[in-house]
Amino acid sequence: MELLWLFLVFLRASVLSLGGQTALPLLRQDLIGAGLTTDQVIVESLTIGRLGTGPGGLYIVALGYFVLGLPGALAATAATLLPPLLVVPLSAWLKPRLGQPRINGAIRGLVMATSGLIAVTGVQLLLAVSPGGVPAPWQLVALGVAFAVALDGRVHPLLLIAAGALAGIVLAGPAA
Repeated sequence: MELLWLFLVFLRASVLSLGGQTALPLLRQDLIGAGLTTDQVIVESLTIGRLGTGPGGLYIVALGYFVLGLPGALAATAATLLPPLLVVPLSAWLKPRLGQPRINGAIRGLVMATSGLIAVTGVQLLLAVSPGGVPAPWQLVALGVAFAVALDGRVHPLLLIAAGALAGIVLAGPAA
């Protein structure tokens, strides 16, 4: 039953997200709320997803594995792959309607709401894994710089990730 519940949690997050890390707020709420994982495990899953090749949403497979082992990873994978397969017929219906103001408005609203949820979840994760719940000043500076550079859009995201990792290695100090 736990495997079915986990599949349904990942399926719901996949259906209600737009790919990549947009499922993160829902997964965090459900899995931490059920006591199945922690913010630290979510951060580790995100790191594994970023280190691997392929889409940014692959952290979901690592998260499923951390929660329930190999069956959890398989359930997360299946739940993540199912909705895009169902979107193909929907996109055939939606394509001729893309010029309509209501459809465009709905898409813009989804993008804005999802962006806000991702930003808030990112801040919550940063606070949860920071000692004492307070990020170091260098982390806040790195966050601001990354935000400004990402808004500009001329720097490849991989370079931002590498710069953030390097800043963490250099500025975090010796391991405890």
